[in-house]
Amino acid sequence: MRRSRSRYRFFIYLALFIITVVVINVVSKYADVSNVAVSTVKTEMNGKLSLKIGSLKGSYDVDDFSVSDAGPISIPFEASTEEGTFTIKVSSNDEIVWEKTVSEPATGAIAFDGVKGHYEITVETESAKKLVLKLSR
Repeated sequence: MRRSRSRYRFFIYLALFIITVVVINVVSKYADVSNVAVSTVKTEMNGKLSLKIGSLKGSYDVDDFSVSDAGPISIPFEASTEEGTFTIKVSSNDEIVWEKTVSEPATGAIAFDGVKGHYEITVETESAKKLVLKLSR
């Protein structure tokens, strides 16, 4: 009786081990670990967007917007990082229309000639800490 219990426990533990190994392999194969954002706070009020990221590796989607009529686009911004550098990018149809790399506090405007369509604003970095980006639309 005692020997059959030991054998039963062995097979249960073996099955749990195999299931754990399979799950870890599947998760690690399909997990996207190239983008990691820690302590992210994004607020939007009265046309002003504020993004604060404690630590970022990879890219982060900040905002998207549509342009209904062609013409100049200007979005005032303030940006800073405490450690590292990051790049603010505006793209449309996977084509970058504007970008700026930030390594120290910067202010200015995202300015480009817009055409009718959809635009995305992202930030990208190899590694940066305490990122702040403020946009006024």
